[in-house]
Amino acid sequence: MTNSMGRIAIFAFMMILTSTITMSTVYADTGFTNVKKSAGIIMKFCANETFKLQDCHERYDGIGWTDRVNVLVYAPGWNEDEYKIEQIGTSSNPIVVYTDAARVDNVEFTETGPDTGVFMGVVKLTGAMMYTVHDTYLTTVKTPGMTMDGVMSMQMVMGQGMTMVMNDVLSAHDRAVMIATSTQDGRLTVDWEYNEDEHVYKSAYYTWQIGQAEFHKDTYDVNEKVTFFIRDTDLWKHHREFFTNYVKVYSDSDKAGIFVGVQYVKDMDHATIQNAVYEKHLTEPAASSLTKYTPDGQWKTYLWTEPGGVIGVDQDYDFNLMVHDGLTDIHEMGLSYDMDIFLNGKLLESRNDQYWVDGQGVEPIRFDQRGSAKIVISNIFDQPGQEVNFSFQVAPEAILEEVVPRHGSFEEGNVPNYFVGYEHPHHINYLPGEFFMTTDDSSQEQNELRVSNGDTIYIEYEDITLPRPYTTADTMEIVAKALVLDTGVHMVSDESELFVETPRPTITPVSADIDIPNWVKKNAMWWSDGQINDPDFAKGIEYLVQENIISVPTTEETVDEEEANITSIPIWVRNNAAWWSDGHLTDVEFANGIKFLMASGLIKV
Repeated sequence: MTNSMGRIAIFAFMMILTSTITMSTVYADTGFTNVKKSAGIIMKFCANETFKLQDCHERYDGIGWTDRVNVLVYAPGWNEDEYKIEQIGTSSNPIVVYTDAARVDNVEFTETGPDTGVFMGVVKLTGAMMYTVHDTYLTTVKTPGMTMDGVMSMQMVMGQGMTMVMNDVLSAHDRAVMIATSTQDGRLTVDWEYNEDEHVYKSAYYTWQIGQAEFHKDTYDVNEKVTFFIRDTDLWKHHREFFTNYVKVYSDSDKAGIFVGVQYVKDMDHATIQNAVYEKHLTEPAASSLTKYTPDGQWKTYLWTEPGGVIGVDQDYDFNLMVHDGLTDIHEMGLSYDMDIFLNGKLLESRNDQYWVDGQGVEPIRFDQRGSAKIVISNIFDQPGQEVNFSFQVAPEAILEEVVPRHGSFEEGNVPNYFVGYEHPHHINYLPGEFFMTTDDSSQEQNELRVSNGDTIYIEYEDITLPRPYTTADTMEIVAKALVLDTGVHMVSDESELFVETPRPTITPVSADIDIPNWVKKNAMWWSDGQINDPDFAKGIEYLVQENIISVPTTEETVDEEEANITSIPIWVRNNAAWWSDGHLTDVEFANGIKFLMASGLIKV
């Protein structure tokens, strides 16, 4: 009996050992570990570019066929080292990305920061290979239709049978994978096999869309600039190539018309791997930017450093400068300026006539001693008086931090109404255009269209990417109309507000030590929220004038006392009031802005 029990025990031990060896061999062959990690995994597709699950604006349908899809994966079990930024999607836990047209295996996502347990990867859809989406006048636009992972490989033939392979590693936060899509519509799927035969996946649906064309107004004066826009996200190709697309505009008097260029509005940010460990974001602009308005509020400037953190001695920095429109916060291209660098009151260097065609100035700076630094940016866009200055301390030792992108061109709550819902990670589906009218012959070079009083003017946009039930061979002419009148005055708002155009005025800035009472700021806040009417807001402006905080040039014109209050306030002035009440504008900047509007005749007192 004893021998029998012993043999049974030995047999059982051998079975366990064999099973263990077999299982280990199986896991070794598959690449999976035999220790399963806990689940609790969450995957989300985000329309916005964010590192936080709670900030994700989930979207799974209506995606453009060349859009960017920002994928977040919450997987705390794969956060193994609290001091490192880790990856998922290796051979031991593969991520597969596929569409109706292509598939990429072993895609890697990168942790959003040390010890977050949240991993991010951007899936860039690229359309069909060399598919024409726009072919008018001077421009033909074709989608690339490329498929590749985050490692861009390029082979160079060196001669004598030698080939050199160069790899350009991109951050998964900028692009984990590029993948082709099918025409008209299809499905994108991200599938992560986090344990053997255990998957988490999500799918989203992309589709072509019917374009849109609209004038900003129903009626234009013959002497007025005409503005319009089109929308068609199918035209989007690539962030490095902001193509000028063309639409035809014509009138009853000139059916041949002219072609007018339109471009997408930018809404973009970027990231690249630096030293294969840390991430350096080139963005529009950085979340940590210092911001300043020019004295009249026309321009809003952003300044940030790469690397970020505490500025210290003996460290190389790139100071990034961008300038946005002060009212719309839209990034301006073709940036020019002069720059003076001071340390402890001493001028270190002057850099004049700086010009950056893409609108992002990058100025290398290194400080060799601690102290108080100041950077003065002047002659912005070659405009005298358009100047800002930034002051900061240079510490004995630098503390380097990752530069986090602002993720979008507009501050929270400050997105123009006609952009809301049309924002994409790289662009806004809004392509504005403009042209002028003349009673003489049309001119393509002068961007002028011949019209007569009472004419109808037209935008004609040909959409060649139509959704089902249309076929890929179908096209659609999308036409918008507006009326032309010869009134001798300019109609400048949707509320039929009239004024005769005058040259742009110059103003003398208000004193730097002005003191505006809190009740005026509260009035501005209530007015921007619609809680008080224009006359009540006017009382605050009248107070600033009466107390000589804002000086108004005297004129010989006689004004009826009943019309002495503000008679017309453009709706976008509310933005300035809101920014000031929220602390985004200083008292000086707000007062200068109001003074400029008064001098322009846009506000009358």
